[in-house]
Amino acid sequence: MINRLFGNYLVNKQMITQEQLDELLPVQKDFKAEVETIAVINKVLTSAATHELLERIDKENERFGETAVEAGYITDDKLDEILSYQSNTFMRFVQSLLDKGMIRLEQINPCLDEFQQIGGYSDIVMEALIHDDLEQCVDAFVPLKAKRLKEYTLTFVQTVRRLIDGDMYLEKAYTASSLQLDKYACQMISGDMHMKVYISAPDDGLLAIANYFTEDTYNTVDEDALDNVGEFINCVNGLFATNLSYEDFLIDMNSPEYSAEGPFVSNEKLYIIPVHANGYYFKAVLEVYE
Repeated sequence: MINRLFGNYLVNKQMITQEQLDELLPVQKDFKAEVETIAVINKVLTSAATHELLERIDKENERFGETAVEAGYITDDKLDEILSYQSNTFMRFVQSLLDKGMIRLEQINPCLDEFQQIGGYSDIVMEALIHDDLEQCVDAFVPLKAKRLKEYTLTFVQTVRRLIDGDMYLEKAYTASSLQLDKYACQMISGDMHMKVYISAPDDGLLAIANYFTEDTYNTVDEDALDNVGEFINCVNGLFATNLSYEDFLIDMNSPEYSAEGPFVSNEKLYIIPVHANGYYFKAVLEVYE
């Protein structure tokens, strides 16, 4: 989630272009972040201390981490902790930026500090974003109190990340008592929980899902594309129902519905979750019934 959020920040700062960001994401999985990069991001070492060490070693024959331990900058335990983050997606994203000369080592933490301030993220949320604690990230952006709604939102986000866009991100969710929907697909959940789940977007926003959920490709959001979005909702709800069944909490699902003309929804319990994925924007709307 943070890769796109931090990348957007860099684009807005004109440090990289949108095209460069799109080329970097998703981050390739065939390399690991360098120890010095992780040490700086985790504020184990300052960029100045890191540069000093880098100047002292022969990278052909010496390892930065071992040199840092021998010089007394970090402990063996701290090095082991740093090494455990080498496959972390954000660490590898920053490493890609460094490798391509788009950012310098000494710019990382000032940029992260400003990114945190602009986003209004607490230290706990920043920690969750950087270390990809998805449950805590979802709680930060979608602060729901009801246990089942929290579980549903987490299932939804996990499924979007796995099947639609690994670098999707959320905006802060909000509530409403009425809402005019755009093109949409939806499905009713009933049984031990009663809720209608919509995914809606204007124009071609639903291509974010329709063009990535299956191997089909659509140029515009037509009935087939909407049907595909409906099947994605059915997939999310099916996973949610399966998870709940282990707790003897049973729900049924109606057939998905869809239309190019969205209804005006009026309910005291509407939860709207703004989502960005694959360069598009759409809303997930949870209409909860008593």
